[in-house]
Amino acid sequence: MKKSVPNKKISDLLKPNSRFFRSIHLERDFRDPDALSGYILTDHTLSCLERIAKGLKEYSGQRAWRIIGNYGSGKSSFALFLARWFSGQELPLQIQKATDYHQITEVKPDFIPVLITGSREPLGLAILKALHYRVSKLYVNGRKPLFLDELESCLQSKEEVTDDQILNMVLAVSSKIITDNKGNGLLLILDELGKFLEFSILYPEKQDVYLLQRLAETASRSADKPIFIMGLLHQGFSTYADQLSLSGQREWEKISARFEEIIFDHPIEQISTLVTSALSVHTDLLPKEHFIESKKSMEALIQLGWLGPAPAKKVLLEDASKLYPMHPTVLPVLVRLFSRFGQNERSLFNFLLSNEPFGLQAFAERSVTSGDYYRLHNLYEYIKFNFGYRLGIQSYRSHWNQIDSMIESFATERVLELNILKTVGILNLLNCNDLIATEETITLAIAGANSLNLTQRQLRTAIETLQKGRRVLYRRGAAMGFCLWPHTSVDLEKAYERTSQELGTLSRISDMVKDYIELRPIVARRHYIQTGNLRYFEVHYCSVTELVTVFKTVISDADGIIVVPLCETPEERSLALKFVTQLELRDRPEVLIAIPPPLNALVGLLQEAQRWEWIASNTPELNTDRFAAEEVSRQRDASRTSLENRIQGFIGRTNQNLN
Repeated sequence: MKKSVPNKKISDLLKPNSRFFRSIHLERDFRDPDALSGYILTDHTLSCLERIAKGLKEYSGQRAWRIIGNYGSGKSSFALFLARWFSGQELPLQIQKATDYHQITEVKPDFIPVLITGSREPLGLAILKALHYRVSKLYVNGRKPLFLDELESCLQSKEEVTDDQILNMVLAVSSKIITDNKGNGLLLILDELGKFLEFSILYPEKQDVYLLQRLAETASRSADKPIFIMGLLHQGFSTYADQLSLSGQREWEKISARFEEIIFDHPIEQISTLVTSALSVHTDLLPKEHFIESKKSMEALIQLGWLGPAPAKKVLLEDASKLYPMHPTVLPVLVRLFSRFGQNERSLFNFLLSNEPFGLQAFAERSVTSGDYYRLHNLYEYIKFNFGYRLGIQSYRSHWNQIDSMIESFATERVLELNILKTVGILNLLNCNDLIATEETITLAIAGANSLNLTQRQLRTAIETLQKGRRVLYRRGAAMGFCLWPHTSVDLEKAYERTSQELGTLSRISDMVKDYIELRPIVARRHYIQTGNLRYFEVHYCSVTELVTVFKTVISDADGIIVVPLCETPEERSLALKFVTQLELRDRPEVLIAIPPPLNALVGLLQEAQRWEWIASNTPELNTDRFAAEEVSRQRDASRTSLENRIQGFIGRTNQNLN
């Protein structure tokens, strides 16, 4: 073990792994032979492969899968690995032996991968495009197969392609490649499947999600002409279906049940291995004291239960020194943080490898000889800078506004006291039962396990001062962990969940939307400015079924009348559009009919406003919790404002009067 070189920066000891610098794009990276270079095959990844490979058995019914995992869990990399493995392509040396098909299945995988990345377009159209691309690459030489012309015809057609046509095309391609010995069957991988689901909710007339069920059933019954279909999602089907009616939600549940589910969630020790692989620390240049501190701190974390009930202790202890400059106490907090609040697939590795303010690489500009670790109070600053705005919007989930305002307003010149508050604050933010801010965990996070008794005494004194003298730390709960506020606050996240269950999902919303619409007349302002004559229009809102009656009976002293049928669905909007083509409209030139987009896209916003109104009116505990009451009021006002703005956009009214 070499002694660390004076004046070296921490960054000089890191050799970041290049494969973690970019996100995976399935179609592009499948053509790149080096895209899986450095890929880390964890035990969890291997177990997922073994489950999916059971479908290779003849007449197996396990050939439709949905793979669900949080942002940053590596699903796209896993999908790329699956595409390579199932197609029989050579894999990087570091994973060849572990993934030799002889150890997993008796059938040699030799499938033709059809790779699709989700986008805001119909799923069926995306499948046809991917099939056309793959087949055209397979049959470069010789006579083109007839179905290639059919594919081109479908893609060029102005008429919408039916589900039957799509399924027949998938079966025809699969049968042809097997007959021509091009492969054993088809492998369809739908990365970012959620985007297709979102499209089907917004435009149900253009894409029926039922196609997914039929694809899954086709795959499960593909017998001796195997077809695999795999969909990758950030969340379950039910989350996407939240805005649908109850019957619609049941239909989506039925569709999701056609897919076997894999939860792509690495255990903490395997995430630790991925982190150390990303950093690639030159541990031979680290001082001996670092190995002692990192190992003792990791052992303490295991004892405290911060790393789960039964972590792989040997792996974690081996990885402890390779986490440098990150202190081991940061690892479990990072995992929870990005699992809960991360918004993109690169969250964890952005923190580790990019030059984001207050991230690990920014910290690594310090000198090695300083002996500093990146600790929880450093991570607090990263969270504040990079997540603060988003956390503030949904503060009811984390008390972020209260945590941040308390620390910002705390007047002290003692860095140690601020570090204690930031450490407690970040643990209060996560609010996990196994990550509690006790005196022991605060000491471990700030001073480490190998700290001198003097340092520990200083910490205990500072904690006591903050608790009894400054009164900014309070013991809470059976575990006597510290918190930055004295009262047992209302758990607004649980209140929100209960309210969501209590109120259920809205089926029709047009009557409710009327409550958020201004009913004042619209003045023809330009006409008034140019002529001096005041003219105004009355606005009447109605349902589509009331449109005929309102049109025939509405009478007003105004210069004109605008009738707005509130269409719930695309089908209702079509009915309203048919009505305006009728000749009888010519008999009433003073009546205008304005047809907005379907209102079903507003269901989520309306439910949000409705839930916060209900919480404000039905949570008596808010009377004794000022912070929670303020948060509910803020959420209620924000949701109502968002809804009103969106409604105004839908019905075409702004603050400007008619010109």
